[in-house]
Amino acid sequence: MRIEPIAQNKLLILYLLNSINIQLSELQILRVVTEKNWLNYFDMKECMFELVESRLVDQRETLGGTFFVISELGQNTLGYLKKELRSSIRKSIDEYCEKNRADLRLETELFADYIKIDENEYKVMLKVLENQIPVFELTLVTYSQSSAQEFIEKWKSVAPTIYKSTFFTLSE
Repeated sequence: MRIEPIAQNKLLILYLLNSINIQLSELQILRVVTEKNWLNYFDMKECMFELVESRLVDQRETLGGTFFVISELGQNTLGYLKKELRSSIRKSIDEYCEKNRADLRLETELFADYIKIDENEYKVMLKVLENQIPVFELTLVTYSQSSAQEFIEKWKSVAPTIYKSTFFTLSE
């Protein structure tokens, strides 16, 4: 059976979501498929819209934003049509997922934002999430918007270390 290019693209996204086995944001999906030259922006957007509309992909609103996972219907559909996706693409997706799963998961498990509370005073909220439930929260006050933004950027790289260190220090 030969399937249309748009169906191939949808199948590629379903296979990616199934192989990665974690929820991904639209930006993460876009980064993966464009980085590997599997799809361009417009094809990915069209496919994501149609996959969500047809309930092959579930869209979840969380504290950290909107995320996507393959639905049970999507898994069943993939089971029937997986062989229509070239084995070289499947292998490439599997290798990418194995290599990058931990980093992608970490991106979805960190939350950082700030709000202005007074003139030159910003509340920075930093969180580590597990299954979209905060397991560690840190709130700081900074005195410039630029320092609030710097804290948010740095959080992405230091969060695991701070969380582990705090956990072990408190559990001693």
